[in-house]
Amino acid sequence: MEHLQTIEKVFSDKLLKVPDYQRGYAWDIKQCNDLVEDLDLIENNQDHYTGTLVIHKSEGRYLVRDEEGSTLQTYDIVDGQQRLTTIVILLNELARELKAIQNKEKLAEGIRKKYITIGDSENIPRNRLTLNSDSDSFFKGSIISSAPSVDGPKIKSHKRLKDAQNYFAEYLTAIKDNSSVDEYAEWLTQLHNKITGDLVLTVYEVPKATDVGIIFEVMNNRGKPLSEMEKVKNYLLYLSSKIKLDAASELGENINHVWSEIFTKLMESSDANTEHENQLLRSHWLMAYNYMPKYWKGYDSVKKEFSLKNYKGRDLELLNKIKTYIYSLRDACIAYCDIISPGSNSFSQLDNKKLKSDIQKHTHKLLRTGSIASFYPLLISIRLKHTMDFDLYLKYLIVAEKYAFRVYRIAKRNSNTGQTVLYRYGSELYHGEDAEQYIYKITNLLLYHAPDNEFALKLELGNMNWYNWTGLKYFLYEYETSLSNGVPVKMSWDDLGKKDTIEHILPQTPDNDYWTKIWDGESIKTHLHDIGNLCITFDNSHYSNKSFPDKKGSPGNGYCYANSSLFMERDLDQINDWTEVECMARRCKIIDWAKKHWHVEPILDSTLVPDNDDAYDDGIEYIDEQCA
Repeated sequence: MEHLQTIEKVFSDKLLKVPDYQRGYAWDIKQCNDLVEDLDLIENNQDHYTGTLVIHKSEGRYLVRDEEGSTLQTYDIVDGQQRLTTIVILLNELARELKAIQNKEKLAEGIRKKYITIGDSENIPRNRLTLNSDSDSFFKGSIISSAPSVDGPKIKSHKRLKDAQNYFAEYLTAIKDNSSVDEYAEWLTQLHNKITGDLVLTVYEVPKATDVGIIFEVMNNRGKPLSEMEKVKNYLLYLSSKIKLDAASELGENINHVWSEIFTKLMESSDANTEHENQLLRSHWLMAYNYMPKYWKGYDSVKKEFSLKNYKGRDLELLNKIKTYIYSLRDACIAYCDIISPGSNSFSQLDNKKLKSDIQKHTHKLLRTGSIASFYPLLISIRLKHTMDFDLYLKYLIVAEKYAFRVYRIAKRNSNTGQTVLYRYGSELYHGEDAEQYIYKITNLLLYHAPDNEFALKLELGNMNWYNWTGLKYFLYEYETSLSNGVPVKMSWDDLGKKDTIEHILPQTPDNDYWTKIWDGESIKTHLHDIGNLCITFDNSHYSNKSFPDKKGSPGNGYCYANSSLFMERDLDQINDWTEVECMARRCKIIDWAKKHWHVEPILDSTLVPDNDDAYDDGIEYIDEQCA
């Protein structure tokens, strides 16, 4: 085979196919822009080397005759699919533009026949490039179809395909808007010539299937990084191609279907970033295979567990273990997505509206603590092993939120404190241990790391800088929620995350006459950043350093506590002055509430004392107790 080939030559005698063990389309706008810049710099009839294409003849009889009688061989793309797919998307957009220009319709038709779709000898449409199972239907229906579907992207690779198409469409439109019709037609023709005649690939054909496996391993660790989820999928598909059983082809279909479900669910529940993919893989592994986080090596752990070498001569056992893994991962994904996105579509199996609302509410609370990673295996295992016992699940949510707040926020323990024990509990629950008992174990673990006396002391300390404490917004949001008595809080959690939502009742610059008369320097230093002097607000910029009576205001008179939609500020409207006495009284009220709100009953059963585990880290990183 000739090694240096233009794009025109590559497509002249081939149908190209991305095998299912390959990743989906992964190029971002940056790579699309780089391609455009390369094309802009090419002089006419100047070869431009654009990368490598590694291909392998598809197994079986994959010779196709087109409607004009030419023979085409089907090849699997081992390496180079990203660039080739991008070029096809660009050529397709180019053909769309040419089709709308008089006397350029034939060129547009020729581009589609050579690079997009042909009819075979039986007049059945064949794509010149077929993507893997995750992406091909979307690619055909929404990207290269002459009548695109209205279906939107469902997984990341779909979105990237659509982003590439939109990028090239906008790129061509920008040229068209700054050119005459004739100039634009000429420019499009030259662009076509550059893409098909000047871009040159180094093409290698891999003769042996065994060599494909070696290249696959190399590809997984170079170029644009694959996510761990993509690597695992590709490896399992690769294994399915090596299992010498009739059921292996069905396994490959199952893997594709499961990963499509997982990617779709993750995209519906989040921004589909790789962080969530990797967290799902990790949490599932800790729960189902090995709870020790130091042994989790991502894709390499899965590869080791399902090694071909370890299962030599035991194909059926390997096949069944892979099936167990993928279906367990799929179910874990449903549970994981209900945690990260506890919206109206979460917990769909639950018919009890009040219980569903309580579970969603407490899931939001746990998320807001910002310390949820330790609890994924626990919560997922309860969902998988006690599918319909949502009362039990709610108990786990409640104790998890109290653990997260007391241990990681108030006691300010290291973020991995007790984590391995919690992972072990999740693993033991998944493998059949008594779920009710573990509520008590987690409670005792909480009290081991954040005992009541320490919890109360941290809240009561009078010289703690609450304003710079990372748990402040969550603390105040919970307080506002408690004051609302079940009425929805007007400020959303997202709004609270924005700047200038924490109000100092005694302002940080107390320089008007009202404040200087009743507050001295020492009192200001003591109380300025204390919890008694802080509340949430929509109107921080309007309050500034105004006096307390001006901040209180009166109903119907602009930005003031009396007009606020927040319960915390309405409470302040009931106070006449803001002196050290009122500030201390408010602090005591809030501290008493917090002690009750995050209280846990100790478990006296001696058999449930926390286990001696290396995860018990007694180091405490205390909240900054120096007032600013």
